[in-house]
Amino acid sequence: MDHPRSGTSRAFVRDPQNFVAGLVLIGFAAIGWAGTSGLDVGHMGAMGPGLVPRFLTLCLAAFGVFLAATACFHREGTRIGPADFSGVLLVAAIAAASLAVGSVLPAAPDGIPPAAFAFGILYLAVMIGLVILAARRSTFLDRSGLRGPIFVVGGIIAFALTVRSVGLLVAGPLLAIISGAAAPDTKFGELLLFAVGMTAVSIALFRYLLQLPMPVLVIPGVLYL
Repeated sequence: MDHPRSGTSRAFVRDPQNFVAGLVLIGFAAIGWAGTSGLDVGHMGAMGPGLVPRFLTLCLAAFGVFLAATACFHREGTRIGPADFSGVLLVAAIAAASLAVGSVLPAAPDGIPPAAFAFGILYLAVMIGLVILAARRSTFLDRSGLRGPIFVVGGIIAFALTVRSVGLLVAGPLLAIISGAAAPDTKFGELLLFAVGMTAVSIALFRYLLQLPMPVLVIPGVLYL
């Protein structure tokens, strides 16, 4: 939720909300960089599996630096309210619960760490519950500040859980449609066209151009493309 800051301010950070958002993006980029440290980057003549993830983390970090820097010169910024932290607190609570659940799970499919698998299942369950609640109280997700975080992270989790099991042809549209719901004014028809277009580009880029081992479509026991 935005809380306009009236008048001019001599504070070093003129726009606290964008400043914090920039720091969060830099933090995510650092996590992504550390997580891809074991992947071979290769070179432009023979790109390795770590090249694109590393490039994307650098872009994310650069955008975070841009947001944080411009927040110091913004004319009229926005204060940070309690609703701005609701999404972070919710994800943190689910992560804590996942560590507890994952410690008692015997195994997870496809070699996924039990805690990560538990996080995905718990998160999607919470997201579905919030959507049902929002259907009864249409402004709940917007007033609580949960709409953006819950759907963006939910789309990523849905993609992670399906890209290996059913392929990009299903995981791609799931990512686009679920993440697209983060905007309250999203039109389903436009979102569907975007999902189809981005999925086609992703398949052409990652599967055929970069030749990464990402399946396009998987039907267990019937088809592996």
